[in-house]
Amino acid sequence: MADKLKVGIVGCGAVANMRHIPAFMRLENQVVLQAVCDKNESLARATANKYHIPESYSDLSQMLSEEKLDIVDICTPPKVHRSVAIEAMGHRCHVLLEKPMAPTTEECDEMIKASKESGVKLGIIHNQLFSPPMLAARKLVREGAIGKFTGMRILSSDPRDEMIMRKDYWIHKLPGGMIGETGPHLIYKAIAFIGSVESVNVIARNSFDHPWTPFDEYRIELEGQEANCSILVSYSSNRRASTIDLLGTEGALHVDLVSMLLTRYDNLKSMNPIMLALPPLKMSTQVIGGIVRNAFSVLKDKGKFFGHDVIIGRFVDSILNNSQPPVTAEEGRETTRVMEMIVNKLQRKYGN
Repeated sequence: MADKLKVGIVGCGAVANMRHIPAFMRLENQVVLQAVCDKNESLARATANKYHIPESYSDLSQMLSEEKLDIVDICTPPKVHRSVAIEAMGHRCHVLLEKPMAPTTEECDEMIKASKESGVKLGIIHNQLFSPPMLAARKLVREGAIGKFTGMRILSSDPRDEMIMRKDYWIHKLPGGMIGETGPHLIYKAIAFIGSVESVNVIARNSFDHPWTPFDEYRIELEGQEANCSILVSYSSNRRASTIDLLGTEGALHVDLVSMLLTRYDNLKSMNPIMLALPPLKMSTQVIGGIVRNAFSVLKDKGKFFGHDVIIGRFVDSILNNSQPPVTAEEGRETTRVMEMIVNKLQRKYGN
């Protein structure tokens, strides 16, 4: 390709180093990583040196003025998404934003307006929608493999030492506390199946009474246009879990985003011993097959295993082909709108 798209990364933290930068580097025929920017000058310089990126900056305005970038990929905390994105779009840069799009729908609307006025694309990283088992599950539901879709359940658990025990972690300052960081992942996965959310209900608890965060356990109920979703979120255990159960009139799907496995359950037509023994055998076959496929996937293309490579690749394609981004700004806004509903419900119910 004669003219590759020039990319600038804003924010050089873990998600940029572990997911975004490697994903762009694997698109070497389409893009070139031209610059990174972080307020921490030494971190920006170290990141540039690590990945052999030509330029590093500690000032966003300077980077945008000196580099003729096509894409600005924003990996900062959400409170500065709006200001960074609007400035980048003012320089006619296409913008890719880590989730959540913004803390408020008002800020989302400002970015959408700036995108339209500048004539550039604005995409959101909802990476878990693009992991292999989620892509497969969405296809099966669309094709009616489990009959009419009737509802879903999501379980999310993060080890407490990684989240809640980090007293000065910036996520504690998000609206609603830690749910502001994990919540968007759960909401966009629910919306993908149940459609626009019409109402929410929330139950929350602070099991360990940590003064720096309002809650460490959440139960969330979403009423969608197509179906309902129940969500359980735990930050108080030491278990890592991320599962989704999708229910239909003719069967069910179980998605495990830690082991990256998809299991399909058909309706049980009889309660006799032979019929009761068949589902575990079928499940074992699916699990073994999934483990083998995952092993090949990790060895061959680790990035696509986690979803970032897929969504970043499709965003680049949307620019080259002048097509719709894989996750639109409007979809990012809908996730933010539901998160606002959840936070407002928490505040009204618990006064936090």
